[in-house]
Amino acid sequence: MNTFYRLWLFRDYVLSAIITDLRYRYTRSALGGVWAILQPLAQAAIFAVVMSVIMQARLPGMTSTTAYGAYLLSGLLGWNLFVDGVNQGLGLFLRHANTIKKVRFPLLSLPIIAGGIVTLHHALLLLATLFILSLLGFAPLAPKVWLMLPVLWLLTLGLGLGLGLVLGIVNVFMRDLEIVVPIVLQLMFWFSAIVYSPSVLPELYQRLLLINPMAGIVQAYHTVLVFDQWPEWFWLAYPAALVVVFFALAAWLIKRCFVQMVDIL
Repeated sequence: MNTFYRLWLFRDYVLSAIITDLRYRYTRSALGGVWAILQPLAQAAIFAVVMSVIMQARLPGMTSTTAYGAYLLSGLLGWNLFVDGVNQGLGLFLRHANTIKKVRFPLLSLPIIAGGIVTLHHALLLLATLFILSLLGFAPLAPKVWLMLPVLWLLTLGLGLGLGLVLGIVNVFMRDLEIVVPIVLQLMFWFSAIVYSPSVLPELYQRLLLINPMAGIVQAYHTVLVFDQWPEWFWLAYPAALVVVFFALAAWLIKRCFVQMVDIL
C-alpha cells in the first residue's frame, strides 16, 4: 500500500514524463503524430500489394479481394503494439538514468510511464485501422469486437512491456541487446502468421508456430476483426502466463541488481 501511495504522490511526474516523451518525438516533425499512423499503414499496404496483387495470395475460405488487406492490418495492429512495448522497456532504464541516480521515487512509475506512452502512441493507429477495416467491408460493429479489443490490447501491451522490462534490465549490463533484439523481433514477425494464414502450413508446423506467444495473439486479432468470431482461449492462455512470468522476473531482477544498475548508469 505504501508503494501505491508513493506512486500517487508522483502522479504529476508520471504524467509529465509521458507528455515530454510525446513532445520530444513529434514536435520537430511536420506531420507530428500522423507518422505513428502512416508508417504501419504503409507497411501493410506494401505487403498487401506484393502478396495479394503480385503473388495473387488469398485467404483460405474467403473470396473477398479486400480480405487479405484486412488480415494484414489486423495482424499488424497487434504486432506493432507488441514491438513498441518491447522497445519502450528495452531502453526504459537508460532513458531515465539521471532520474534513477538522483531522485528517490517508486520504480513502479517507470513501467506505467512506458505503458502510457505506448497506449497514446497506438490510440490513433487503432482508430485509423478500424476506419480502414470499415472501408474494406469489415466494419467492427459486433459486440465481441468491443469486448475483445481491450483484452487483446492489455495482453499484447503486457507481453511486450514485460519482456521489454526484463531485456531493459539486462541491457544496462549488456548493451549488445540493442542490436540483437531487432533481429529476434524480425524472426518473431515471420513466425507470427501475420502475412500468411496458419492453415496453409502442415499441422505439425501449425502447432510449432504457437511456441511464439505472439502467434496466438495475432490469430486472435485476425479471428475477431476479420472473421468475426471468438478467439480460441488457449491461444491467449500461454501469452497471459508469460506476462505474469516476465513481470515477476523483472521485479526479482530489480530487487537483486538495482544497486549494481545504479552504479553502471
